[in-house]
Amino acid sequence: MTGTKTATALFAGHRFYVVTDAAFDAAQERCLRAFVPDHQLAPPCGEETPVRVRHDAALFQDRMVRIAGAPSRTVVPFRGEPYRLCRLEEVTWWRPAPDTHLPPDHLYAREAAGRQMVLLKPGAERGERYLMRVVREFVLRCSESRGWTSFHAAAAALDDRGVLIAAPSGAGKTTVLTALAAHHGADLIASDRALVTADAEMVAGVPISVRIGGGTLSALAPPEGLPNPHNLPRAFGSARKAALTPHEFARAFSSRVRETAPLRLVVVPRLRDDDQPLSSRILKAARARTALAAVCCTPYDEDWLEPWFAVRTRPVVDLADQAAALIDSLVATVPVLQVTAGVHSPGLVEKIADVVTGRLT
Repeated sequence: MTGTKTATALFAGHRFYVVTDAAFDAAQERCLRAFVPDHQLAPPCGEETPVRVRHDAALFQDRMVRIAGAPSRTVVPFRGEPYRLCRLEEVTWWRPAPDTHLPPDHLYAREAAGRQMVLLKPGAERGERYLMRVVREFVLRCSESRGWTSFHAAAAALDDRGVLIAAPSGAGKTTVLTALAAHHGADLIASDRALVTADAEMVAGVPISVRIGGGTLSALAPPEGLPNPHNLPRAFGSARKAALTPHEFARAFSSRVRETAPLRLVVVPRLRDDDQPLSSRILKAARARTALAAVCCTPYDEDWLEPWFAVRTRPVVDLADQAAALIDSLVATVPVLQVTAGVHSPGLVEKIADVVTGRLT
């Protein structure tokens, strides 16, 4: 195509062909490569998805006018971000709902043949980020079709041993992840959503930015490449955090962005806003099962509330059964370590790293 460039990227074994307007290609390519894993890629699924990223003022204005006059309904595919969905001929469109915080500078589209499109208004702030929303949705849908199960979890690898760090928001997932990277050079696999394969033997990542709180950064005496902790709230669990791409995070600790690893340990952090000394214990099967079920995102994800660009291919009841069986298998074969501590206890980050790695030896 004249005036376009094509890039190929693999995420969780799913191949994406990204066609971008030449003038926007450099920005889009930088963003895409900031998330692409560079080590131990997932086995291919055999599926491919073409995505067209357009950066066109006239086309954007035309589609906005046509969409505004078409029958539509409100959908909330991602938590707190309502869109208006409509169909024009054989194309499904999503635009930010008028009463939302989302900037009205982008549109998503899905053609009848399956090609995805991201249509940007020129000047869209960080417009390159919208492609990654499409990628994540396909990764989640494709993985569940393969029999994989997703968790609200971070994940890391130390010497080819995978650690799944599973917990709800604010419980300390990123603190544990950062501790392992800072003190033991762990590779990054996932920061907020992680996948476990159907046989419970491997953990794989979903491409999402790493969000780190000011308290964690302060405890690290951050190396070059990490944000200044003084620019962020120090309060434990604060919603405002610094966001790093996977490769930015890995570079700060001289590690790598890895996609998979053999799963050898599950960590369930329970960090609190006090100075309680660190303690840890291996959970018995019933408690481990309860802890993992509470953060299992298959088939119901607290953020991705409904399938979006990628059509779900399996019934919800089948996916629920799959997740329950996977958790049973996981609990039976992998130790589940609960780590409890107060975030104000001295030397917490290094102690967490040592406790976790100690269970891997």
